[in-house]
Amino acid sequence: MRLKISVLASGTVLLDGRPVDTATVDAALNHVQQSGGQVWLYRETPGKTMPVQGTVVIQNLVRRNLPISLSSKPDFSDWVDAKGVSHPRTSPAGELPIPEVSIRSDIAEVFARLREAAAGGLAILKPDRTHIVIPRMPSSPEMEDAARTVERLIPRHSPRHIAAIASTVFEGEEDGAAGFAAIADAIPFLGMLVGMSYIGHAVWVFEGHEAALAAGTHMADVLLVDSALRTSLRTGWEDGCAKAMRNPNVLLYQRAGGQLALVRRAGPGEGLHFPNTGPQ
Repeated sequence: MRLKISVLASGTVLLDGRPVDTATVDAALNHVQQSGGQVWLYRETPGKTMPVQGTVVIQNLVRRNLPISLSSKPDFSDWVDAKGVSHPRTSPAGELPIPEVSIRSDIAEVFARLREAAAGGLAILKPDRTHIVIPRMPSSPEMEDAARTVERLIPRHSPRHIAAIASTVFEGEEDGAAGFAAIADAIPFLGMLVGMSYIGHAVWVFEGHEAALAAGTHMADVLLVDSALRTSLRTGWEDGCAKAMRNPNVLLYQRAGGQLALVRRAGPGEGLHFPNTGPQ
């Protein structure tokens, strides 16, 4: 687990980009300590006296003896060594960072349009908040064979809303529209999503930026998360997504082995559950 804390010159403390009070930070630090995680820390004005709120946060960090990685940049894209030298921060093997996105005040409308597009195919939201659509595949014996595995997970008789968090940055896209192969390289479970779209479910993909989590999972009956992005999601993402979803069924696609792991289900017993059928 990784926690990002920013102490601003105004005295505001940000926890994974959200303004919070020191009690909220303290509770999050307890969670980090229990899970054996680390803290990334950014100070907006390191050469000046720290605000009271920031001092409380630092004292709590020291008291817990938590591992701390200092950043000199507000996006945590670097780390500072013991000599004060800045180094580019790279993601550990098997992990992907959440890309920078266009922050939109109309993000709910952006996703409303994305869900509408997903009615006709697999819709993918880009970081610049444009989207592309992979049209629903035409019926064929090959597609029917491929769809049987998907249908055991989410049957086709009741169309569902399925959101996915995965990389939406594709190789070679600067030269034009991304091809299917480039998209498949970025989204390792693309075939599964295409199959879900084929049997009638509305499927959309976004990158999981904290400013878009609630809007991106609103009305979803199932959420699939790429394991490579899981550690980059904001603290408490599972609860936040569950509150926004129509039916909080959350699955993790584990890149190592290509298996699905159940993170949360909407009801008791085995399999996925869909107790809510109407709009929220």
